[in-house]
Amino acid sequence: MVDRLLNIDRRIVFLFVFIGVTVATLWPILLPIRPTENVRKIYDTIEGLKGQDDAVVLVSFDYDPGSAPELQSGAINILRQCMRNDIKVVGMALWPDAVGLAEAAFDSAARACNKVYGKDWTFLGYKPGEASVIINMGQSFRSAFAQDIRGTSTAAMEVTRSIRTLSDFDYVISFAAGNTIDRTVWIPYAVDRYKVKLGGAVTAVSSPDMFPYLQSGQLNGLLSGLAGSAEYETLVNAPGAAMRGLVPQSAVHVIIILFIVLGNAMYFVQRRRDRTARPWV
Repeated sequence: MVDRLLNIDRRIVFLFVFIGVTVATLWPILLPIRPTENVRKIYDTIEGLKGQDDAVVLVSFDYDPGSAPELQSGAINILRQCMRNDIKVVGMALWPDAVGLAEAAFDSAARACNKVYGKDWTFLGYKPGEASVIINMGQSFRSAFAQDIRGTSTAAMEVTRSIRTLSDFDYVISFAAGNTIDRTVWIPYAVDRYKVKLGGAVTAVSSPDMFPYLQSGQLNGLLSGLAGSAEYETLVNAPGAAMRGLVPQSAVHVIIILFIVLGNAMYFVQRRRDRTARPWV
């Protein structure tokens, strides 16, 4: 029996994972979530802009559909929080695959808050160049984006009329799936060169790379993967896809931990049995 448990067919492990995910998806039990300090800092920063008539937040969509399950919910809820507090929002994309995701997020938030395009929010679309785009925005916003994605002049729109350079934004948040935040764009140029206040949201696998920037103050706050989006849903009191997604994820984690505990227990049982059978060893 011990030998069989020590050599479990991996297909049995996969079967338990499948059962766990299926049960957790069909009958989800929302778990209690405590927002971490890094997530709360982004929330508090946006709340701190409430009541300022000229406050404008820039949200950059730097991810693709493959990372949307971890990042899209956080983006939608941050847009809703801004719009609910009458904070103007400008969106942009440094990844071409993010345009559709950004438009869907803005449409959802704007409908929920009854906000008007051009007055309360706008989306600039995708522009190639990454670092060169940020440098250009730092020198002249209207040179970098003379028009939005609909062809409307940024100088004519109320939401961007007061924006001259990147530094005029009260807060910048990047939702990133790659190294856009730390190595290539936002921290090296927007933060260090133009002194903007930057918040970030990244996939879980990229989160450890962000902590040195949080400690140095170059990054104001951070949403880490699906858990970060779920924490934000808790803060804005809007349970959604992220909180539901944590249930099957947590079920898989529990199953894996149980198999690890079982494997280690069987190892020690076998070791004790072998010593009993061969006491001279």
